[in-house]
Amino acid sequence: VLVISLIFSEATKLSRDVSPYLALFVMFFTLLWLAVMEGQQAALVGLAPVVDHLVYRDSHPVAYKNTQLVYLGNNMDRYLTGRQLMVVLSVFVINLCGSPLPGTADAYFGLPDAMQQLFLGSGLAMILMTAMLGQLTTQVNASH
Repeated sequence: VLVISLIFSEATKLSRDVSPYLALFVMFFTLLWLAVMEGQQAALVGLAPVVDHLVYRDSHPVAYKNTQLVYLGNNMDRYLTGRQLMVVLSVFVINLCGSPLPGTADAYFGLPDAMQQLFLGSGLAMILMTAMLGQLTTQVNASH
């Protein structure tokens, strides 16, 4: 709620320079993309120890084709390297869309100055949002 409030009050870089609606769309699209990358990485690493990949060939044909391609040669290392680059880019774009500009994080929701500095000034709100929505939920879901 804090981050969306910042976006629509044009207190972030992208919302001020372009449009609050575009900033919100780009932020959530990038969060979704980050979640897909994190979930796929957790699933691929989790499926690596499965000795008999034929177990899920009929029940999950797309996953079977995907894993056959990834486990071929050193494709897994290439995938992980490219994925890490995309994660860094995604987090950068998310912060561009939602982190407050200097001096604009004042007087939101009547929070005390210490809370505003803790969540908005230090970037903790963006870290928590990115980690919870874009990374942890899909990793936990893919690992079970």
